[in-house]
Amino acid sequence: MLPVLLSSIALAADPVALEVVSKAQKGQGTPELVLVVNQDATKLDVEVSCGGATANTHGGASAGERISLPLDARIGKHRCTGSLAAEFSDGSAGEMPLSFEIEVLPALVVSVPRDAIDMEAQTLSVVMDRQPGRVEVQAYGVGNVLLGEASVPALGEGPGQPISVQWPGEGEVIRLHVKAYDADGFWTAVDLLPWYYEIPHEDVVFESGKAEILASEEPKLEAALAEVDKVLAKYGSVAEVKLYVGGYTDTVGDRKLNQRLSQERAAAIARWYRQHGFEGEIYFQGFGEEGQAVATPDNTDQPENRRAVYVLAAEAPPVNPQMPRGMWQKL
Repeated sequence: MLPVLLSSIALAADPVALEVVSKAQKGQGTPELVLVVNQDATKLDVEVSCGGATANTHGGASAGERISLPLDARIGKHRCTGSLAAEFSDGSAGEMPLSFEIEVLPALVVSVPRDAIDMEAQTLSVVMDRQPGRVEVQAYGVGNVLLGEASVPALGEGPGQPISVQWPGEGEVIRLHVKAYDADGFWTAVDLLPWYYEIPHEDVVFESGKAEILASEEPKLEAALAEVDKVLAKYGSVAEVKLYVGGYTDTVGDRKLNQRLSQERAAAIARWYRQHGFEGEIYFQGFGEEGQAVATPDNTDQPENRRAVYVLAAEAPPVNPQMPRGMWQKL
C-alpha cells in the first residue's frame, strides 16, 4: 500500500513532511509514521500514541533522511494523536499537533475445502474472509520440482465466495502452495498435501473375537512394511508422511461389539508398525460394519469385509464411502 501524505509542519519550503502507512496486517509489518526530512534539523522531537502503541524520536536529523516510527498497535481501527516540534539549522522552527487514523487487520483467513480440490482436473477453489484480490497456486512434484503455476485475479467475488484456480503442467502433484491476497495486497499462504497412498497388503487374520496379532500372521505385516518403506523413500523428503490404519468387520454379531473389535484390531496393527520401525505419526480408527468392501445385509459372513486399510498421507484421508468418518485416534 502506498503511504498517505498527511501534512507538513513548515511553510512553503516543506522542511519536514509526514507520511502515514495507514494499514497493515498483523504479522506482516505495522502501520507507521514516516518523517521525510528535507532540511537539516538541529532538533526533531516527535511523540505519537494510538491503539496501545507509542513511538517517538528525539534529536537532530540531516536533509534526505527518512525516519520511520512503527506503530505496533492492536488489531482494529485507531485514532493516533501526538505532537511534532522542530528547529532547523537556518534558525527557523515550528511545531504542530498530530492526528491521523490507522488500521491493523487480523491475519487473512484462507480456506481450501478438501472437496474443492480436483487433482485430475488440476483445479481448486479458495475462499477468503475479506475482499479478495488474487490467488496464486504453485504445483510441486517429487523432489520439490515445480510442475506448474497460475495466478488468478478475483473478478467480482466477495468475501466467502469461492475463487476457482486451474494450474497447468504434467506429473504427479505432491504439494500445492496457495498464496491468497486480499484487495489491499495483504496475503496468507497455505501448503496443501492432498495425496494419499493405500498400501497393498494381505489382511491379517485374527482369532474370533480377539485383537492379538498371531506370530504366524506377522509376515503379512512385514511385507506391507516393505511397501511402506518404498513410499517413504519417494515422498518422505517432500512431506511429513503419516500412517492411518482403519479396521473393519463383517455384519455377523452385535454391531457395537463389532465396532469395538475393529477399533482394537486397528490399534494392534498400528502398534505393530510403531514397534517395527515406523517413526512418523500413526493414527487408527475402527469402522466396524461400515465402509463394507462388499455390501451385505446383517448377519452375513463375508470374509472380504473382515479387513484393514493402511494409508500413507501427509493429511488425514478424506471422508468417503470406504472411510465414512474422520475420527482418527493418534497412537
